[in-house]
Parts: sequence; C-alpha cells; structure tokens
Amino acid sequence: MATDAAAGTETSGAGIFIEQNVVWLYTENLDRLAAFYRDVIGLKQVLDQGICRVFQVSPTGFLGVCNKPGRPLGTKGMVFTFLVEDVERAYEHYKARGIEFDGPPHVSGGKTVYSCFFRDPEGYLLEFQEFNDPRWPYPEGRGPRRG
Repeated sequence: MATDAAAGTETSGAGIFIEQNVVWLYTENLDRLAAFYRDVIGLKQVLDQGICRVFQVSPTGFLGVCNKPGRPLGTKGMVFTFLVEDVERAYEHYKARGIEFDGPPHVSGGKTVYSCFFRDPEGYLLEFQEFNDPRWPYPEGRGPRRG
C-alpha cells in the first residue's frame, strides 16, 4: 500500500501519519512575543494555557510561545519559515507594519527558493519564502509561481 498524505491515511509499513505540528519558542516576556505574532504577523491565537499561547499558522501548523522556567532560550540554528504564495507581497505588507527585514527578497537554493528574513522580538530568525520546486507538495490548485 502507498501513503496518501493528502487524505491523511496511514498505510502498512509507512509509519504513523502526523496530522498537525507545533513549533515552540521560549521567552521571558510572553506578552511581548505573543503580541508580535498576534498583532504584527496577524496569526490567530487558538489557545491560551497561561504560560503558553498557541497560534494557528496554517490548517495543520501551529506556533507556540511559552514562558516556562528552565526551558532553553536562544536562537542559534533555528529558523521558522512561513511558506507564502507571494514573497514580495508579504515583504511589502509586513514592512509597512514595522518589520525590519535583513534585506529585500532574494533567490537562493539553486533558484528554487525566493525569500526574505527578519527577527521576532526575542531574536528568532523568521523567513517568508516561496518554494518554487515542482516536486513540493503544494496546496491543492497551486504550484510554483516562478520557473
């Protein structure tokens, strides 16, 4: 049997189908970080656990921000990528909302990646990216915008 990820089914020998994901970021200033993702990025908060708040990024993707004592703080080696349909539009939209980008959108990854980078108030590296590879599992009805 083959795996049908779009239908969310598990097949024999393929392992367990993961239906959702959450990326967790830690902070000592929960209100500031939550306000950034809610008010600047515009994510919908779907859960408030007191010391953690969870935001919906996509139908199956979530971002959690927490103030949990003893959890590691730091940004080395971590990038959170928001895959978007139009990076230039995202760049202009969020630039107008006060985000300071590292630079304008640019091509990388063997011409399959078009992206721009910025940081949240804790210094976590964030990226808006168009992934322009025909092999990528795009949302239904969409494919790469650039060749």
